[in-house]
Amino acid sequence: MAAGSILKEQLLVVDTFTVKANEDIEKGEVVVNDGSGILAASSSALGPFMVALESHDYSEESEHTVLCALMGCVEVQKKAGEGAGKKGQAVMVSSTDGEVTLFSKGVAPAGDTYNTAQMQAALDTNMGVVGVLAEDAADSDTTAKIWLGVKP
Repeated sequence: MAAGSILKEQLLVVDTFTVKANEDIEKGEVVVNDGSGILAASSSALGPFMVALESHDYSEESEHTVLCALMGCVEVQKKAGEGAGKKGQAVMVSSTDGEVTLFSKGVAPAGDTYNTAQMQAALDTNMGVVGVLAEDAADSDTTAKIWLGVKP
C-alpha cells in the first residue's frame, strides 16, 4: 500500500474538489479547502480535513480538480521521526504541510482567565485532529493508515 490508498471501501465518502491556483497536490496528502480551492493542510488548519486520492501538478494540468476522501479508512503521508503511534491514537497535521503526526493536546493556561491568545491556541490545537490511527505506525514510517474524520 502507499499514501493515498483506500484501505476499506465501507464508510468511504469521496468527492471531487477544485485545486487552489498554483498549488501542487500529492497523493495521500491531507488537504483543506480555504475557499479558493484545496491545498496541503498546514499545522494551523482547523479542517474539515480531506485526503487527496491522486496527485496534481498545477503547471502540467489543464483541468484543476482532484478526487479526495472526506471520511473513511485511507493511507496518508506521515512525518517520520516524530514518534510512533498505536492503533486508535489521534493524529494531527505536522509541521510539514499535508503530513500527519501523533496528536499533542493543546493545554489552556492555568489560573489565567485573561490570556485569551493562549486559550484560543489551545482550543485550535484540539480542533486540529485529522483522525485516528487504523493500525500502529513506527517512528520511521512515512505513511500511516488512519480513519479520516474520526475524533477521539
